[in-house]
Amino acid sequence: MTDPARPLAVGDVIHGFAYGAFGRDHYHCVRIEAVGPDWIVARGPGSEWAGLSFAAGRRLESCQQARDEPCPNDTPCPFASAEPPLTDHQSQQRGDGHDC
Repeated sequence: MTDPARPLAVGDVIHGFAYGAFGRDHYHCVRIEAVGPDWIVARGPGSEWAGLSFAAGRRLESCQQARDEPCPNDTPCPFASAEPPLTDHQSQQRGDGHDC
């Protein structure tokens, strides 16, 4: 039996196509900016890829796999020299199931 993958977290980089987790036309690496119980929101590096990417449900397993593999697009990955996130905001669990 294999070990379960580490949960996705804010700051993780998901590489390349991600096995279609963000749709068939998504090919660039993204950094996770927000996480929920069964969803993530991520953004690509730099201003040229300012759009957000969203994945939920079973697609998160594909994101975990793509995160744990080497970047297939570039050497080094675009995030190797990317600016750090603009904030270090961390969600605080209130205990009632809502993040704030």
